[in-house]
Amino acid sequence: MGIRTDYFAAPTDEVAATVLSTPGGPTEPDLRTDRPRFDAVALPSVDPFVMLGGLAGVLSGRPYGEVTAHPRHGALVGARGEEGPWVVSVAQTLVEDLASAGPARLAAAASDWAGTAARTATAASLAAALLPLAALAARAADAGHGLYCWTSLTD
Repeated sequence: MGIRTDYFAAPTDEVAATVLSTPGGPTEPDLRTDRPRFDAVALPSVDPFVMLGGLAGVLSGRPYGEVTAHPRHGALVGARGEEGPWVVSVAQTLVEDLASAGPARLAAAASDWAGTAARTATAASLAAALLPLAALAARAADAGHGLYCWTSLTD
């Protein structure tokens, strides 16, 4: 059993929670428009708790325990039962750090992040995840939205 994680932008927790009624999550296209309902990126290897905590620490220069203690780090916004899916928030400080980081900072962060991640994560694989996540964060910040993670168990 694995975990699927899709990160997406929404203006409020209440709007973010509506994705729980969207079959397939925020990256799935709306059947009427064939476009996703949310600005989203699928990052199956980046969980919103441990992996994002490591990233937040790398980008901010603060200890892991401090960034994961932020009240919005992985805070439950909504769930559709005990087996999910779930929607959790991403701390606004991380959104701002991602949105303001330039390409050189993101490349360095991916390398540093690999040092805090599971042994199977390489700097290249994390950079491949970090770039679309940072672009999503920049779009969210420009729109005044927050970031959220839709999480679901997979077979």
